[in-house]
Parts: sequence; structure tokens; C-alpha cells
Amino acid sequence: MTVLSENDLEFDFSTAIEAICFDDDALHKQSTMKRVDFIAEFSDRFIFLEIKDPDNPAAANSDAFKKKLLSGNLIPDLAGKYRDSLWFRTLSGKANKPTHYIVLLSMASLEPALLLAKQDELQRSLPIKHTDWSAPCAQACVILNLEQYKKQFGTDSVRRLSAGE
Repeated sequence: MTVLSENDLEFDFSTAIEAICFDDDALHKQSTMKRVDFIAEFSDRFIFLEIKDPDNPAAANSDAFKKKLLSGNLIPDLAGKYRDSLWFRTLSGKANKPTHYIVLLSMASLEPALLLAKQDELQRSLPIKHTDWSAPCAQACVILNLEQYKKQFGTDSVRRLSAGE
């Protein structure tokens, strides 16, 4: 069973062929490349997972995060993480399946309409498709809150460590 943690959230990737912590300096040496947190390989796809957890009880400054989200400064950062990670995997010969980009935004106070608006903004920022490309750069690109993530991947797919779940 593969279990990976990002601060206060623990993820169960037991159904994956492989799951790695991609945001690891040992893997990338000295690089200015932006990286998604985790990459999980399944038989039919890769999932690139980026975690933002301002609801973490130990979060340093959740107000600053919310300001970054509302100002529009977070989305270009999220897009850059995906593009750089996909570029790295492609050049490493490890991009032979469709890729799904999932941003887990654990922020209970976030309105569902704002979540959808930010998802649309992220899709435009990547961009998903281009007239010169033979295929989209991502099969899916979604921003999910914790509840939506659990509905999509199962109630045991993620747990908050500080809650003792």
C-alpha cells in the first residue's frame, strides 16, 4: 500500500501502480522547476496532484493564501507547476498515458461558485488545448475541495492526520 503525506493530509494510493512524491529536491537536484506534489500512475492514466491546504490547523497564514487565491496570483503558479512537471516527465520518457491534473484545495470556507471559477481560470491558463497541438496537454483539469476529492476517489483516499481519522 502506497501512502504519501503532504503536511496534515495523508493520501492512500493503494490502487495506483506507483505513486511518488514529485516535489522532492533529491529527485530534481538543483532546479528552479515548479513541481506538483504527487504523481500517481494508474493503468489508464497519470494523476498529477497538487495540494493546497489552508485548513491545516498548523497553516502559517491562511489569510495570505486566501488573498493570493482571490487576487488571481495563485492560478498562474498552479498552471506553472503542471506545465513544468509535464515537461519534466515528457523529457524523461514518462508521459505515455493521458494525464489528469487535480488540485486539492482544502478550504472549507471557499464558495462552490468561486471554486468553479478558479477551475475555469486554471484551464485557460494552462491551456488545455491549442490549435497547433495534436492532443490536449491534459485529459482533465479540476480543482476539488476535500469533500469532492473523497467523493471522486473514495472516503478513505485522504485523511487529516490531526483529526485522528
